[in-house]
Amino acid sequence: MPPEELDSGVRFLAHEELREGQVSMTNDAFTAISDGGFMIANAPTGIGKTAASLAAALSVARSIPGTQILFMTGRQSQHRIVVDTVRRINERLPDGEQPVTLVDMIGQNGMCINDLALQHGGRFRQICGELRGTRKCKPFLEDSPGLRLKVLDYPLHVDELVEHAKHWHGEAGPQPTCPWKIARETASKADILVCDYNHLFNEDTRDSSLEAMGLAMEDMIVIIDEAHNLPDRIRRGLSRTLNDKLLRDTIYELEEYCDVLKENGLNSTLDEALFERTRACETALKRFKGRLSTWIREQKEVNRDLGDIAAEIEVRVEADQILSMLRQELSGDISGETIDLNGLIGQLFLVQVDPDDDEEEMATDRLASVLAILDRYAQSPAMCVVLTSRADESRITTHLLDPAIVSGNVFHTVRGGILMSGTLTPPEMYAESLDLPPIRPIGTASYPSPFLDDRRPVIIASDVTSKYTERGPENTRKIRQHIHALLQNTPGHVAVFCQSYRMLEEIVEEADWPGRMLLIESRNWTKKRVESALKQLHDARNRGTKVLIAGVFGGRLSEGVDYSQNILDAVVCVGIPVAPKSVPQDALREYIEKKHGQGKGWKYGALQPAVNSVLQGMGRAIRKIEDRAFILLLDNRLLSGQYRSCLPPTLTTIKVSEASRTGRWVQKFFERHPEPAKGQ
Repeated sequence: MPPEELDSGVRFLAHEELREGQVSMTNDAFTAISDGGFMIANAPTGIGKTAASLAAALSVARSIPGTQILFMTGRQSQHRIVVDTVRRINERLPDGEQPVTLVDMIGQNGMCINDLALQHGGRFRQICGELRGTRKCKPFLEDSPGLRLKVLDYPLHVDELVEHAKHWHGEAGPQPTCPWKIARETASKADILVCDYNHLFNEDTRDSSLEAMGLAMEDMIVIIDEAHNLPDRIRRGLSRTLNDKLLRDTIYELEEYCDVLKENGLNSTLDEALFERTRACETALKRFKGRLSTWIREQKEVNRDLGDIAAEIEVRVEADQILSMLRQELSGDISGETIDLNGLIGQLFLVQVDPDDDEEEMATDRLASVLAILDRYAQSPAMCVVLTSRADESRITTHLLDPAIVSGNVFHTVRGGILMSGTLTPPEMYAESLDLPPIRPIGTASYPSPFLDDRRPVIIASDVTSKYTERGPENTRKIRQHIHALLQNTPGHVAVFCQSYRMLEEIVEEADWPGRMLLIESRNWTKKRVESALKQLHDARNRGTKVLIAGVFGGRLSEGVDYSQNILDAVVCVGIPVAPKSVPQDALREYIEKKHGQGKGWKYGALQPAVNSVLQGMGRAIRKIEDRAFILLLDNRLLSGQYRSCLPPTLTTIKVSEASRTGRWVQKFFERHPEPAKGQ
């Protein structure tokens, strides 16, 4: 489709020809953000949403002096796509148009050219801060104006920036410099900053980084990729755990810190005061630890009286109950020191010792964080605090029920934005959940998939389910029969995604799959292990070996992974990962119901996110228009009722009633499309 059909007249196009739906998305986004509003785009893979969003945003930004674009994504692979897209835009710019400049950055530890990240793990930020503060980090001290100019001269992927920084030569010879520092110094001068969600939606990171980089939210157009993840990312950002071990480790670190202070000598009044405050915090926390243990035992006794199992309880508690106990211990006679809650939190953040080798960060930092969250949201109905006790293990966890508590301030402040994902459905749910300002224009649209149904058939089996009350040996046998029928007629690799690890074990691990090499995800799989699995898939294809790779919805394999080169011939989705009944889940549904209206608690809080996880799994096999893959959904609930209504209205499906019919459909499909897409 020619660029002339763009109503916006944008000139920042990465491609000569636009894909189906790309014109509409570009026009819709341009219209929304031109008026200071937002576009929520349910845009499937293959539509070219990165190019569409950048074309619209750049056109608006260039018309308003001082406006910058923040492109946020949780996937590092997406960073490269953005950089490559901007390079193509620059190649196609008309004469006289200034090239688009870009800065790409990730977390501080991921960009360090020293060995600090590997050596210190969770203590990296603290160690890095100390070295910078004492001017002992040589790369950070280097001023490399030539590298800053290079970054603004040609869009660099973050890995390329790191390599340049490692081997940079200045006028005086080799000058390795800090790439994180370079990125922060150039961010305010770039048209686009590519970064993680945390730069806006983690309040501590936002407050410390934006001002340091010379950025203001009021001047930003934000593009949020994979925006379906944003509500949960915000919720997880305020999820913390308080337990006996954390208190014990914190007390130990305070003791160790006191020893360090004494060893270094208490040479001033300030040193002595720091020592006494640390001792006072240690004493107060020892008392609080005992008091909290007694209180937990009392809660278990109450629940025993109510008929619950004493050794296993899950109850909602008030944050003030926890904080009141702590405040009482802080106000007691502790070495003549008077310390309030804020003073305790501040003191905990000051502690500097080596953490336990098994921990990612210091216990004092983790305790300070959970206390700060409890204090800040103690009176908010949007925070659910839960006491869980099983056997000898008890813990208190914080659960944010409303991501709008964080996102609302962002969206009400920025100039405008585009939220996009292949599973951002229904768009209205995200507008409400994230508190997009209703006084501003809000566009919502679902764009048709560019993939032909013939190259991506979606089959739903009517004879199997994952509904708890209907599970059993016969249902399991039928599920396996469908998978066997697909495997027997599929020439290459197949991915199976299940709703839980328990189901993964039951359906896949405990069965026999002749002629297939198995790669089964476990809970402890890392990013590197996933990369290794992807390499195994490509190596196996080259050897002519067929692989069955299996994981869970929401796991490492089913979201955020690009199965390139059409490496998957088929995907099987088993079940629907509806969150099980729990105190936090009940609280979430109740909160949504009260805030957004009757009937939305179940849909927004459980059903739609679960179906969207299935859609994410389905999308792993098809990444480009040329790809082909067979999709098999094994849960009959997707054929009707509320579940069916959660699927995109543009999705065409075929019903089969038995495994033999699945096999015939698969056979016919691969007779028409025997070979995977090439040259990708």
